[in-house]
Amino acid sequence: MVQPDVSAMREETHDIGPFAFEGGGRLESLRIGYAMHGELNATRDNLLLVLPGTANTRHSADGYIGPGKAFDTHRYCVVAVDAIGAGTSSKPSDGLRGAFPHYNIRDMVRAQAAFVTGAFGPTTRIACVAGASMGAFQALEWAIHYSDMVHGSILMVPAVRASNVFRAAVRAATDVVQMDPAWNAGDYTTQPLKGLRAAGRLYYPWTVTDAYIESLSASALQDAIHQTVTRATQWDAWDFIRRYQASASHDIAAPFGGDVARALTRVASRMLILPVSTDRLLPVSSARQIAEHVAHARYVEVPSEHGHLGWRPIDGAPEAELISAEIQRFLNEGKAS
Repeated sequence: MVQPDVSAMREETHDIGPFAFEGGGRLESLRIGYAMHGELNATRDNLLLVLPGTANTRHSADGYIGPGKAFDTHRYCVVAVDAIGAGTSSKPSDGLRGAFPHYNIRDMVRAQAAFVTGAFGPTTRIACVAGASMGAFQALEWAIHYSDMVHGSILMVPAVRASNVFRAAVRAATDVVQMDPAWNAGDYTTQPLKGLRAAGRLYYPWTVTDAYIESLSASALQDAIHQTVTRATQWDAWDFIRRYQASASHDIAAPFGGDVARALTRVASRMLILPVSTDRLLPVSSARQIAEHVAHARYVEVPSEHGHLGWRPIDGAPEAELISAEIQRFLNEGKAS
Protein backbone atom coordinates (compact mmCIF):
# COMPACT_ATOMS: atom_id res chain seq x y z
CA MET A 1 0.00 0.00 0.00
CA VAL A 2 1.38 3.41 -0.99
CA GLN A 3 1.49 5.79 1.98
CA PRO A 4 0.28 9.37 1.38
CA ASP A 5 2.92 12.07 1.26
CA VAL A 6 2.07 13.95 4.45
CA SER A 7 4.62 16.64 3.63
CA ALA A 8 2.70 17.60 0.49
CA MET A 9 0.58 20.72 0.66
CA ARG A 10 -2.55 21.32 -1.39
CA GLU A 11 -3.83 24.85 -1.95
CA GLU A 12 -7.61 25.04 -2.30
CA THR A 13 -10.58 27.39 -2.00
CA HIS A 14 -14.12 26.64 -0.88
CA ASP A 15 -17.21 28.76 -1.53
CA ILE A 16 -19.59 28.71 1.43
CA GLY A 17 -22.31 30.61 -0.45
CA PRO A 18 -24.26 33.59 0.93
CA PHE A 19 -22.93 35.14 4.13
CA ALA A 20 -24.42 37.82 6.39
CA PHE A 21 -22.00 39.83 8.54
CA GLU A 22 -22.60 40.49 12.22
CA GLY A 23 -22.37 44.27 11.78
CA GLY A 24 -24.55 44.37 8.68
CA GLY A 25 -23.94 43.69 5.02
CA ARG A 26 -24.00 40.53 3.01
CA LEU A 27 -22.06 38.74 0.30
CA GLU A 28 -23.89 36.37 -2.03
CA SER A 29 -20.76 34.28 -2.27
CA LEU A 30 -17.96 34.08 0.29
CA ARG A 31 -14.77 32.19 -0.52
CA ILE A 32 -12.42 30.61 2.04
CA GLY A 33 -8.87 29.86 0.99
CA TYR A 34 -6.75 27.26 2.72
CA ALA A 35 -3.65 25.08 2.57
CA MET A 36 -4.10 21.41 3.50
CA HIS A 37 -1.27 19.27 4.90
CA GLY A 38 -1.75 15.58 5.68
CA GLU A 39 -4.89 13.49 5.37
CA LEU A 40 -8.24 13.33 7.13
CA ASN A 41 -8.62 9.94 8.83
CA ALA A 42 -11.52 7.51 8.46
CA THR A 43 -13.21 8.69 11.66
CA ARG A 44 -12.87 12.34 10.59
CA ASP A 45 -11.57 13.46 13.97
CA ASN A 46 -7.96 14.47 13.26
CA LEU A 47 -8.58 17.87 11.68
CA LEU A 48 -6.34 20.62 13.09
CA LEU A 49 -7.18 24.17 12.03
CA VAL A 50 -4.41 26.78 12.02
CA LEU A 51 -5.68 30.35 11.96
CA PRO A 52 -3.74 33.45 10.84
CA GLY A 53 -2.66 36.59 12.65
CA THR A 54 -3.65 40.09 11.58
CA ALA A 55 -0.86 40.61 9.05
CA ASN A 56 -0.71 36.95 8.07
CA THR A 57 -2.14 34.42 5.66
CA ARG A 58 -2.47 30.63 5.64
CA HIS A 59 1.34 30.33 5.56
CA SER A 60 2.19 32.24 8.75
CA ALA A 61 2.71 29.12 10.89
CA ASP A 62 4.30 26.90 8.22
CA GLY A 63 7.40 26.47 10.39
CA TYR A 64 5.32 24.60 12.98
CA ILE A 65 3.65 22.34 10.38
CA GLY A 66 5.06 19.07 9.04
CA PRO A 67 5.95 15.47 9.89
CA GLY A 68 7.15 15.31 13.50
CA LYS A 69 6.72 19.04 14.06
CA ALA A 70 4.41 20.78 16.53
CA PHE A 71 1.47 20.37 14.16
CA ASP A 72 2.40 16.87 13.10
CA THR A 73 1.11 15.90 9.66
CA HIS A 74 1.75 12.23 10.45
CA ARG A 75 -1.09 12.48 13.00
CA TYR A 76 -3.23 15.38 11.86
CA CYS A 77 -4.85 16.76 8.77
CA VAL A 78 -3.56 20.30 9.23
CA VAL A 79 -5.65 22.92 7.46
CA ALA A 80 -4.22 26.44 7.56
CA VAL A 81 -6.99 28.88 6.74
CA ASP A 82 -7.06 32.34 5.21
CA ALA A 83 -9.46 34.39 7.32
CA ILE A 84 -11.94 36.70 5.62
CA GLY A 85 -10.16 39.69 4.14
CA ALA A 86 -6.80 38.35 2.99
CA GLY A 87 -4.94 35.69 1.03
CA THR A 88 -7.18 33.63 -1.21
CA SER A 89 -10.32 34.26 0.85
CA SER A 90 -12.85 36.92 -0.13
CA LYS A 91 -11.48 40.41 0.46
CA PRO A 92 -12.12 44.07 -0.41
CA SER A 93 -9.59 44.08 -3.26
CA ASP A 94 -11.68 41.50 -5.12
CA GLY A 95 -13.64 44.53 -6.34
CA LEU A 96 -15.86 45.97 -3.61
CA ARG A 97 -13.09 47.94 -1.89
CA GLY A 98 -14.72 50.26 0.68
CA ALA A 99 -18.13 48.70 0.01
CA PHE A 100 -16.86 45.38 1.37
CA PRO A 101 -18.70 44.86 4.68
CA HIS A 102 -16.91 45.61 7.92
CA TYR A 103 -16.15 42.20 9.40
CA ASN A 104 -15.00 40.99 12.80
CA ILE A 105 -13.43 37.95 14.42
CA ARG A 106 -16.77 36.18 14.97
CA ASP A 107 -17.55 36.63 11.26
CA MET A 108 -14.26 34.91 10.45
CA VAL A 109 -15.11 32.00 12.76
CA ARG A 110 -18.70 31.58 11.52
CA ALA A 111 -17.37 31.46 7.96
CA GLN A 112 -14.74 28.89 8.99
CA ALA A 113 -17.40 26.72 10.67
CA ALA A 114 -19.43 26.78 7.46
CA PHE A 115 -16.27 25.92 5.53
CA VAL A 116 -15.44 22.92 7.75
CA THR A 117 -18.91 21.40 7.52
CA GLY A 118 -19.17 22.16 3.80
CA ALA A 119 -15.72 20.99 2.74
CA PHE A 120 -15.23 18.07 5.15
CA GLY A 121 -18.75 17.04 6.14
CA PRO A 122 -21.10 17.84 9.02
CA THR A 123 -19.81 14.98 11.19
CA THR A 124 -16.21 16.20 11.13
CA ARG A 125 -14.88 16.92 14.61
CA ILE A 126 -11.98 19.35 15.00
CA ALA A 127 -9.15 17.92 17.08
CA CYS A 128 -7.71 21.38 17.69
CA VAL A 129 -7.89 25.00 16.60
CA ALA A 130 -4.65 26.97 16.90
CA GLY A 131 -3.37 30.42 16.14
CA ALA A 132 -1.26 33.37 17.23
CA SER A 133 -2.44 36.93 17.89
CA MET A 134 -5.55 37.38 15.71
CA GLY A 135 -5.30 33.63 15.13
CA ALA A 136 -5.65 33.19 18.90
CA PHE A 137 -8.62 35.58 18.85
CA GLN A 138 -10.29 33.24 16.35
CA ALA A 139 -9.33 30.08 18.25
CA LEU A 140 -10.84 31.52 21.43
CA GLU A 141 -14.09 32.41 19.64
CA TRP A 142 -14.17 28.86 18.27
CA ALA A 143 -13.83 27.45 21.79
CA ILE A 144 -16.60 29.73 23.10
CA HIS A 145 -19.17 29.36 20.33
CA TYR A 146 -18.45 25.92 18.82
CA SER A 147 -17.61 23.77 21.84
CA ASP A 148 -19.51 20.87 20.29
CA MET A 149 -17.11 20.82 17.31
CA VAL A 150 -13.76 21.53 19.00
CA HIS A 151 -11.79 19.11 21.18
CA GLY A 152 -8.97 21.52 22.07
CA SER A 153 -7.46 24.91 21.33
CA ILE A 154 -3.99 26.45 21.32
CA LEU A 155 -3.70 30.20 21.86
CA MET A 156 -0.35 31.91 21.22
CA VAL A 157 -0.07 35.59 22.28
CA PRO A 158 -3.83 35.75 22.97
CA ALA A 159 -6.20 38.26 24.52
CA VAL A 160 -9.85 38.43 25.54
CA ARG A 161 -10.11 41.74 23.70
CA ALA A 162 -7.89 44.06 21.73
CA SER A 163 -5.89 46.17 24.20
CA ASN A 164 -5.99 49.96 24.18
CA VAL A 165 -2.35 49.94 23.04
CA PHE A 166 -3.22 47.69 20.11
CA ARG A 167 -6.26 49.78 19.19
CA ALA A 168 -4.20 52.98 19.30
CA ALA A 169 -1.43 51.47 17.16
CA VAL A 170 -3.98 50.23 14.63
CA ARG A 171 -5.72 53.60 14.51
CA ALA A 172 -2.40 55.36 13.87
CA ALA A 173 -1.38 52.85 11.18
CA THR A 174 -4.68 53.02 9.32
CA ASP A 175 -4.85 56.82 9.62
CA VAL A 176 -1.41 57.22 8.11
CA VAL A 177 -2.39 55.11 5.08
CA GLN A 178 -5.31 57.46 4.47
CA MET A 179 -3.03 60.52 4.75
CA ASP A 180 -1.21 59.46 1.57
CA PRO A 181 -2.52 61.66 -1.31
CA ALA A 182 -2.70 58.51 -3.45
CA TRP A 183 -5.42 57.21 -1.10
CA ASN A 184 -7.82 59.62 -2.80
CA ALA A 185 -10.63 59.07 -0.29
CA GLY A 186 -10.38 55.34 -0.91
CA ASP A 187 -10.79 55.62 -4.69
CA TYR A 188 -7.11 55.09 -5.52
CA THR A 189 -5.81 54.23 -8.96
CA THR A 190 -2.38 53.25 -7.63
CA GLN A 191 -1.66 51.83 -4.19
CA PRO A 192 -0.87 54.45 -1.49
CA LEU A 193 2.55 52.92 -0.94
CA LYS A 194 3.98 55.86 1.01
CA GLY A 195 1.17 55.48 3.51
CA LEU A 196 1.56 51.71 3.72
CA ARG A 197 5.31 52.06 4.26
CA ALA A 198 4.74 54.62 7.00
CA ALA A 199 2.14 52.32 8.61
CA GLY A 200 4.62 49.45 8.73
CA ARG A 201 7.35 51.66 10.16
CA LEU A 202 5.01 53.07 12.80
CA TYR A 203 3.64 49.67 13.81
CA TYR A 204 6.93 47.76 14.10
CA PRO A 205 8.16 49.02 17.52
CA TRP A 206 4.96 47.86 19.22
CA THR A 207 5.52 44.28 18.06
CA VAL A 208 8.85 43.91 19.88
CA THR A 209 10.42 45.34 23.05
CA ASP A 210 12.65 48.29 23.86
CA ALA A 211 15.32 45.86 25.07
CA TYR A 212 15.27 44.00 21.77
CA ILE A 213 15.43 47.20 19.73
CA GLU A 214 18.35 48.51 21.80
CA SER A 215 20.21 45.21 21.31
CA LEU A 216 20.31 45.70 17.54
CA SER A 217 22.91 47.53 15.53
CA ALA A 218 21.67 50.44 13.45
CA SER A 219 21.81 48.34 10.27
CA ALA A 220 20.06 45.35 11.91
CA LEU A 221 17.30 47.62 13.16
CA GLN A 222 16.78 49.06 9.70
CA ASP A 223 16.67 45.54 8.26
CA ALA A 224 14.01 44.52 10.80
CA ILE A 225 11.92 47.62 10.10
CA HIS A 226 12.38 47.10 6.35
CA GLN A 227 10.91 43.59 6.62
CA THR A 228 7.77 44.98 8.29
CA VAL A 229 7.53 47.83 5.78
CA THR A 230 7.89 45.39 2.88
CA ARG A 231 5.09 43.19 4.26
CA ALA A 232 2.85 46.23 4.67
CA THR A 233 3.35 47.28 1.04
CA GLN A 234 2.32 43.81 -0.15
CA TRP A 235 -1.21 44.55 1.06
CA ASP A 236 -3.90 46.27 -0.92
CA ALA A 237 -4.78 49.38 1.11
CA TRP A 238 -8.46 48.52 1.59
CA ASP A 239 -7.53 44.95 2.57
CA PHE A 240 -5.03 46.33 5.09
CA ILE A 241 -7.47 48.77 6.65
CA ARG A 242 -10.42 46.37 6.92
CA ARG A 243 -8.20 43.60 8.35
CA TYR A 244 -6.65 45.77 11.04
CA GLN A 245 -10.01 47.27 11.91
CA ALA A 246 -11.39 43.75 12.35
CA SER A 247 -8.55 42.74 14.65
CA ALA A 248 -8.81 45.93 16.69
CA SER A 249 -12.54 45.31 17.23
CA HIS A 250 -11.90 41.97 18.97
CA ASP A 251 -13.88 41.52 22.20
CA ILE A 252 -15.15 38.10 23.25
CA ALA A 253 -17.52 39.72 25.75
CA ALA A 254 -19.52 41.72 23.18
CA PRO A 255 -22.28 39.06 22.80
CA PHE A 256 -22.38 38.58 26.59
CA GLY A 257 -23.21 42.06 27.81
CA GLY A 258 -19.53 42.88 28.33
CA ASP A 259 -19.05 39.99 30.78
CA VAL A 260 -15.70 38.33 30.00
CA ALA A 261 -16.13 35.63 32.66
CA ARG A 262 -19.51 34.66 31.25
CA ALA A 263 -17.99 34.25 27.80
CA LEU A 264 -15.02 32.20 29.01
CA THR A 265 -17.02 29.82 31.19
CA ARG A 266 -18.67 28.58 27.98
CA VAL A 267 -15.37 26.95 27.00
CA ALA A 268 -15.76 23.22 27.63
CA SER A 269 -12.69 21.91 25.82
CA ARG A 270 -9.01 21.75 26.74
CA MET A 271 -6.91 24.83 26.10
CA LEU A 272 -3.20 25.66 25.93
CA ILE A 273 -2.41 29.34 26.56
CA LEU A 274 1.01 30.59 25.43
CA PRO A 275 1.54 34.32 25.99
CA VAL A 276 4.95 35.93 25.57
CA SER A 277 6.14 37.51 28.83
CA THR A 278 7.18 40.83 27.26
CA ASP A 279 4.26 41.34 24.89
CA ARG A 280 3.19 44.98 25.05
CA LEU A 281 0.74 44.81 22.16
CA LEU A 282 -1.40 42.17 23.92
CA PRO A 283 -0.33 42.11 27.59
CA VAL A 284 -0.05 38.85 29.53
CA SER A 285 -2.69 40.04 32.01
CA SER A 286 -5.31 39.29 29.37
CA ALA A 287 -3.93 35.78 28.80
CA ARG A 288 -4.00 35.19 32.56
CA GLN A 289 -7.65 36.20 32.56
CA ILE A 290 -8.38 33.45 30.04
CA ALA A 291 -6.58 30.88 32.19
CA GLU A 292 -8.45 32.02 35.29
CA HIS A 293 -11.88 31.33 33.82
CA VAL A 294 -11.32 28.33 31.52
CA ALA A 295 -11.78 25.09 33.45
CA HIS A 296 -9.35 22.91 31.49
CA ALA A 297 -6.57 25.37 30.69
CA ARG A 298 -2.80 24.97 30.76
CA TYR A 299 -0.94 28.29 30.98
CA VAL A 300 2.71 28.61 29.99
CA GLU A 301 4.36 32.02 29.77
CA VAL A 302 7.08 32.14 27.11
CA PRO A 303 10.16 34.13 28.17
CA SER A 304 11.47 36.34 25.38
CA GLU A 305 12.85 39.77 24.50
CA HIS A 306 10.98 39.62 21.19
CA GLY A 307 7.65 40.81 22.59
CA HIS A 308 4.57 40.05 20.53
CA LEU A 309 6.69 38.46 17.81
CA GLY A 310 8.17 35.92 20.20
CA TRP A 311 5.68 33.27 19.03
CA ARG A 312 7.14 33.00 15.53
CA PRO A 313 8.39 29.60 14.30
CA ILE A 314 12.05 30.52 13.80
CA ASP A 315 14.46 27.59 13.53
CA GLY A 316 16.65 27.35 16.61
CA ALA A 317 14.88 30.11 18.53
CA PRO A 318 14.41 29.07 22.18
CA GLU A 319 10.89 30.52 22.13
CA ALA A 320 9.91 28.37 19.15
CA GLU A 321 11.45 25.28 20.74
CA LEU A 322 9.52 25.86 23.97
CA ILE A 323 6.28 26.51 22.11
CA SER A 324 6.74 23.39 19.97
CA ALA A 325 7.43 21.23 23.03
CA GLU A 326 4.36 22.57 24.85
CA ILE A 327 2.14 22.06 21.81
CA GLN A 328 3.36 18.48 21.37
CA ARG A 329 2.81 17.76 25.06
CA PHE A 330 -0.69 19.24 24.92
CA LEU A 331 -1.69 17.30 21.81
CA ASN A 332 -0.22 14.06 23.17
CA GLU A 333 -2.16 14.45 26.41
CA GLY A 334 -5.32 15.12 24.43
CA LYS A 335 -4.78 11.99 22.36
CA ALA A 336 -4.45 9.93 25.53
CA SER A 337 -7.58 11.34 27.17
